[in-house]
Amino acid sequence: MFMKKFAALLVSFALLFSFVTSVQAEAKPISIWLDDEPLQLGQSEPIIEKGTTLVPAKLILEKLEFKVSWDQENKAVIAEKAGLVLALLTGHQTAYINNVEKALPAAPRVIGGTAYVPLRFISEAAGYKVSWNNAERAALLEEKEASRGFLWKTEHAGNTVYLLGSIHIANEAMYPLRKEIQEAYESSDYLVVEADISKAGEPAIQKLVEEISTYKDGTTLKDHISAETYAEIGKILKGFGLEPNAFDAFKPWNVSLGLDGLTSQKQGFSAGIGIDAFFLQQAIAGSLPIIELESFELQLRMFDGFSAELQEEMLKGSIESFYAEDSGIDELSDMWVSGNEEELLALTNETAGNEELYKAMLEDRNLPMAHKIKGYLNGEKGETYFVVVGAAHMLGEHGLVPLLEKEGFTVTRQ
Repeated sequence: MFMKKFAALLVSFALLFSFVTSVQAEAKPISIWLDDEPLQLGQSEPIIEKGTTLVPAKLILEKLEFKVSWDQENKAVIAEKAGLVLALLTGHQTAYINNVEKALPAAPRVIGGTAYVPLRFISEAAGYKVSWNNAERAALLEEKEASRGFLWKTEHAGNTVYLLGSIHIANEAMYPLRKEIQEAYESSDYLVVEADISKAGEPAIQKLVEEISTYKDGTTLKDHISAETYAEIGKILKGFGLEPNAFDAFKPWNVSLGLDGLTSQKQGFSAGIGIDAFFLQQAIAGSLPIIELESFELQLRMFDGFSAELQEEMLKGSIESFYAEDSGIDELSDMWVSGNEEELLALTNETAGNEELYKAMLEDRNLPMAHKIKGYLNGEKGETYFVVVGAAHMLGEHGLVPLLEKEGFTVTRQ
């Protein structure tokens, strides 16, 4: 009888202490570690809600070197750092990174007068990798290596020009940029871009796009490309619940660009957080003058001037990329993050394999760009220009860097 009672007592203790241990582990406060240092959170402890760690917004964001403010009208936390602007609305599972909408795993909320936000979202947006130690109930934040990118500098007569070779689409993995790039921008009197894409939604620009990219002669897309290519486009459109002739009014080059946009979105890339957009948003917010090297019209008419053969070739390439598991966009991003000059030159030289494409996209555009940049360097006011153009424009026989060097300027990789 005693042994039975003793065994029952052991079972009870096992159950009891297992339960107590579980309660103690659950009750253990959550800690946040930043680069191997624990953050002192005081009374504002993080909480876990349906698997999402929520943290006191102002306290954590300031630890990540953001300037934090509260938008009373929209009940939103606004955080700014080196051109990066985060906006998180309490009660909404939608946030914004530089005005680009992002879904949140949980809505920010106010607890005891303190705004709490998802830790992983704000940390990854700020350029940190987040890992979770379940045994210690600790979130570990490690700063990611900043993207190197492609930055050059040239000076003449008291003027300075920074040349940043950009990628027009990006994902969050391409951020943060290394501090030298941001510092070069902040030291500049002007932002110079190919075309000011922040104006893309303006009625005049939309009218121009419609005018140049659609047929006005009674023909349709079907009349200008092969039956096989047209059928492939129809299949893609049907996959999106659209009629197979939904693109009939548009020219092949425009359809090609549209398909490329869909492909990049599928892989998590967006023009809204591209390198050009990143600096345009800063310039607009800071009222920095913006100069266009080209214009929307020039670029649209360049595409419209492509031969029928080249337009269909572009379209076939876009269809192939749409279906491919690996479209090459990730490799392009990795090249930019690492700043690999050899890979950039190889990519530029590959474009030269199509004489028509190379001449229109690079040779014919680079010469006028270089001429304008030469004008900045010869100016009389001693000003600084931050020039952001596609990275493919930088190197190769007709690249901006070699063209400026031929004019006698010293151009140094930064």
